[in-house]
Amino acid sequence: MLAIIHQILFYIHIACGSIGLVIFWVPMLAKKGAKLHINTGKIFSNGMMIVSVSGLLMSAFLLLDPVGVRYPNGIEDVEMRARVIEQNRTLGIFLMMLSLLVFVNVKHSILVLKAKSDRSKLRTADHLGSVVALFLAGIAVGLLALSKGNILFGIFSILSIVSSIGLMRYIYKKELKPREWLIEHLGNIIGSGIGAYTAFFAFGGRRLFSDIFVGQMQLIPWILPGIVGAIASIYLAKKYRKVYRIS
Repeated sequence: MLAIIHQILFYIHIACGSIGLVIFWVPMLAKKGAKLHINTGKIFSNGMMIVSVSGLLMSAFLLLDPVGVRYPNGIEDVEMRARVIEQNRTLGIFLMMLSLLVFVNVKHSILVLKAKSDRSKLRTADHLGSVVALFLAGIAVGLLALSKGNILFGIFSILSIVSSIGLMRYIYKKELKPREWLIEHLGNIIGSGIGAYTAFFAFGGRRLFSDIFVGQMQLIPWILPGIVGAIASIYLAKKYRKVYRIS
């Protein structure tokens, strides 16, 4: 039963993620505050929420039943079964952290727009709980990275930990500059876009680029969206700080 639900969630995940990949650039390039920006931004945000929640559920299924989800008919070989359990549970923890990273970034970006300068709306138990969950997931994946010598896990562990600390700093920052919430919203939306493109290039796009990225170069599809996103984030933050005179 879990395998069937997992498969349905997978198709929903892929469909919404694909739409998000395409529509992401529309609100990014549209005039901020314009109808096109608002409407397409809502479509992207809602799509990414579905992507992240479906990702969290699929990750939970991998942790609960690592064999049944992948092999509904079971595995007779004892050694193979043990290996599949370990691999899928490790992958489940990692994917749960990535899903949390997208979920928290999108949720925070939406709340920031609603709250603007009134950050009491960001200090709710559910939002703070999700930020803390991201931090703890980052720690867990970091420990896995150390035990398994996995560079990729280490990179995204650091990203998740830094992201969660940054969110907490913004939520409890003593004072905000005028319209600083706009930069916060922008940065977190770009963060969720990075997550969507990372998932595409690292999972879906891996087959397309398998002949290009071999060996250690397989890390490139994972890291490249983050580098491009960071450059875009710095550029747009600088641009809108100047436009809105945010010192």
